[in-house]
Amino acid sequence: MPPLYEADLSAQQPPPQAHAWLSRADAHPLRAGRDFGATPQGAQKTFGVISSRAVGETFSRDDRLRKRREFEECYASGVRASGRHLQMFLLDRRAAGGPRLGVSVPRRAGNAVTRNRLRRRVREIFRRGRTKLPRPEIALVVNVRPGAASASFSELAADYRATLERVCARLGKKG
Repeated sequence: MPPLYEADLSAQQPPPQAHAWLSRADAHPLRAGRDFGATPQGAQKTFGVISSRAVGETFSRDDRLRKRREFEECYASGVRASGRHLQMFLLDRRAAGGPRLGVSVPRRAGNAVTRNRLRRRVREIFRRGRTKLPRPEIALVVNVRPGAASASFSELAADYRATLERVCARLGKKG
């Protein structure tokens, strides 16, 4: 005996459609069947982007204080000023090269994610404002306080600028 569910099946196939994905009634009227041609080859004009190289927008390895000796030299011979969220040590290096930054964040500031975020914020604030530094050959060490973890970027930037002004004023009195 044949299965009951196959008893009334038609053997005839439905007619094929041109675009089976969307019927013509539902297709987009402007996109249907348009040919855009071949993609252009070679260099193309940029729109709204400066095609020249940006100057001074990087924070390279040479812009950082990396060795313990460099940090200790700033602590011992530099000028210190404190802010609400930051403590800065500024040392006039009298050597060729641009300003250099060292950042120190204690474990009390939070977990690794929080400490890395604070480091990135301080580096970005330094990178944006390094042209306003009093001398181009300084070494700057920034110790971030644990309370900075709850501060916003704008609060941290304002504290950085105010503390930098105080430490630069002290450097002027010393030198």
